[in-house]
Amino acid sequence: MTRTDETPAGGRRLAPYFGLLTRSVQRARLAAALPHVPPGARLLDLGCGLTDLPARFPSYVGCDRNPVVLDEMRRLHPSAAFASWDVESDEPPPEVRAGAPYDAILMLAILEHLAEPARALGRAGALLAREGRLLATTPHPLGRLPLEAGARLGLLSRHADEEHETLLDRAGLERCAAGAGLAVVSYSRFLLGLNQLVVLARR
Repeated sequence: MTRTDETPAGGRRLAPYFGLLTRSVQRARLAAALPHVPPGARLLDLGCGLTDLPARFPSYVGCDRNPVVLDEMRRLHPSAAFASWDVESDEPPPEVRAGAPYDAILMLAILEHLAEPARALGRAGALLAREGRLLATTPHPLGRLPLEAGARLGLLSRHADEEHETLLDRAGLERCAAGAGLAVVSYSRFLLGLNQLVVLARR
């Protein structure tokens, strides 16, 4: 559940999470999602990975389940809040609850790594403000072969590919949202249709 938006300053420790195209793919995900985040939003970033978002949003909380990534993020952004949280398995830690409710929650490239994505969406959605939005991206099932080939060739993260549980289509995302008590506000696809963005709100 690690998203990487910057060249790893941690060198070899972070190298497994990068491929030659990783940063370009991550920029495309952010370009799809961030227009739905209002300026000055209270932002919760689940699976934050290495990102510059703490410098772009004054009210930011980043979460990841990878301690190496969290250590690097705390070094890069000492004034931002970070927490270790596996959103599928555990209730939110105090650092996350303290910032709720959030105007926007990012779950970029997370759902495909989870056995029970509806459970994770439900936990995250419970932290949304009444008019808040949860933004989730995930590869479309049509992207499975390109993802696997890209990982083998070193173009994409081999680590991320090995962690994939399932790839949801639009109907699957809508079922997960309904199971989490969330409503689909909008749905779109990007990167030649191989990735998808779903915007969710509280019912």
